[in-house]
Amino acid sequence: MKSIQQYFASRTERERQILILGTVFGLPLLIWLALWQPMLQARASGEEKLLQRRQTYEWMQQSAATIKANQGGAKTVASGSPQQKITAAAAQHTITLTRIEPMSNGRYTLWVSAADYNSAVHFVDALLRAGLTLESLSMNQLDVPGTVSLRASFGGGQ
Repeated sequence: MKSIQQYFASRTERERQILILGTVFGLPLLIWLALWQPMLQARASGEEKLLQRRQTYEWMQQSAATIKANQGGAKTVASGSPQQKITAAAAQHTITLTRIEPMSNGRYTLWVSAADYNSAVHFVDALLRAGLTLESLSMNQLDVPGTVSLRASFGGGQ
């Protein structure tokens, strides 16, 4: 503190005025740029993400209602091994399987890199109706509206 006072005292009157004005205007500007502005940007970004997620939620609710309304005309899945059921259901619902991985105990993990949301839900429903047991499901929205990626694990069923 003493060195600051010595520095200030060693300046001319004009330099002292410039230092005082610089401090009076510079310190609030520094606080604004370092703290306040990033908080405002983070809030705006958060509000935008919230709006996008609400829109996605509403879209999924509408799609779920449409799917429930259309379940009367559900397609049947071929009989056979679980892998045959999976590939048959994928073909019926125009789902391109990226990968099917057989696991222990008759379980299968499957990946779909991109599919229409409605088709993906119908596909999973068809596998459930075919007797497969859903163990886990992860569905992520992609950049194209109405398109999702899918990862699911199914048990071989009875």
